[in-house]
Amino acid sequence: MAIEYEVISPVTGKTTTRIHLAPKSEITESISALNSQHDYLDFDTVFKFLRRLADQINLQKQLFFEATYLETGFIASDSMEIIDGAIEFLADFESYAKELSKENKTASLIPHSYSGTSQRTMRILQQPARCVAAILPQNAALSLGVIIIASALYGGSRVVLRPPLQSTSTSVLLADAIARSEPPISRIAFVHSLAEDFLEACYLSDEVDLIHYIGSSQYAPAILARAFAAGKKCLIDGQGNGMLYVDDTFPIDEAIRIITTAGTRFNGETCTSINGILVKDSIYNNIREGLVDSFQRLRVGEPLEPEVQVGPLFSGQQATQLAKTIRETASAQVLCGNQVAGAYFTPAVVEGVNLYDTIVRDGLFGPAIWIAPVAAEHHVWNWLRSNRFPLSDSLLSTDEALIQAFIQNSRAPRICINVDQAIESMFEPWGDYPPGGLNDVSIWIEKYRRAFIVDGNPSDVTRIPPHLAA
Repeated sequence: MAIEYEVISPVTGKTTTRIHLAPKSEITESISALNSQHDYLDFDTVFKFLRRLADQINLQKQLFFEATYLETGFIASDSMEIIDGAIEFLADFESYAKELSKENKTASLIPHSYSGTSQRTMRILQQPARCVAAILPQNAALSLGVIIIASALYGGSRVVLRPPLQSTSTSVLLADAIARSEPPISRIAFVHSLAEDFLEACYLSDEVDLIHYIGSSQYAPAILARAFAAGKKCLIDGQGNGMLYVDDTFPIDEAIRIITTAGTRFNGETCTSINGILVKDSIYNNIREGLVDSFQRLRVGEPLEPEVQVGPLFSGQQATQLAKTIRETASAQVLCGNQVAGAYFTPAVVEGVNLYDTIVRDGLFGPAIWIAPVAAEHHVWNWLRSNRFPLSDSLLSTDEALIQAFIQNSRAPRICINVDQAIESMFEPWGDYPPGGLNDVSIWIEKYRRAFIVDGNPSDVTRIPPHLAA
């Protein structure tokens, strides 16, 4: 029996769209329909298609904007930044790819021996995944959708995307823009379905070589285990828990500004948002008072109102759960905020937390931060090590020795020095979650390829397709 999903806007509380959810059999058909022959698109074909797609999104810019703010609750400037970023990425992808290609041209022939008499050599090549299956997160469906499509096509792969159901309007608009852009035949598919049905179809598919999951960390271990059992490569990008340390060499007013925006941009709902603030004890009271004042001044409301700085969270349930998590942290004292009205959450500042609290170890998803004083550098490292999801760490300091020590002691794959860590580039390398080499930090156009070795005088091979070049 067909299942219909109703998308409710956190802004209006009303239904924005309804979508038919594909059963596993329909998902399997969509994957199988992608042409799995080992022919490669030439790079120029990919670049031209991406430029046409950029033009199509630009033509429908207002529709994408309306879909974005209604689905996410992001304020107008943040919503438009998402649309503009996607257009810029697609338009500039050719320059990005060619620049990286120039930088990465290195010798790929390796001798069996450097000191012996063996003439045998090896050549390192790359093989693209036949089909990449990606699950997108609610907070970045358009941005990650175009990044994955561009990277997969350039790398020589087909791609099937499962957008978040809450972002159905955006994904339908994107699919339509792709169809209008004369896309390469049988290379891209969208599937609207339950996540578990999509994954089950991918585990069983002979065509899918790689599963890329981007979303909440609570589901990551099970997905990784199932993919491993199914013989699939799996990339995991889970949630982030950003920590920041500010010392007494950095201007206090500037620190308060950066922390406020880093904790509340996109309503504090990105994996690079600031969650925890560590403060040199000598300036703790000044930072504490400044942050409480700054957070209390933030205007919460309807995203399109010009003065609004924080919109609603993705749902009333999320807002309620965030407030509950903070209230149930026994040692925590709420200094401001933490009130809920529907999907709206008043930005919160909390103190009194300890190393073992869930909000310290796992983070917060929304416009809320905790703050804590530290007396010495080695105390900072203890806090950083308590973080289960260290995707981004930040330092506000002009002390060169401290900057070097911070870089050496942070376990995060992304370290920001004296900037707002919530500001990301769509060309930014991703990876390293969970720690352990399952998804090393790497540029996107290399993520969907695997390296392999051809041994036995491969220099005799005269024709190597460009997608196989190391």
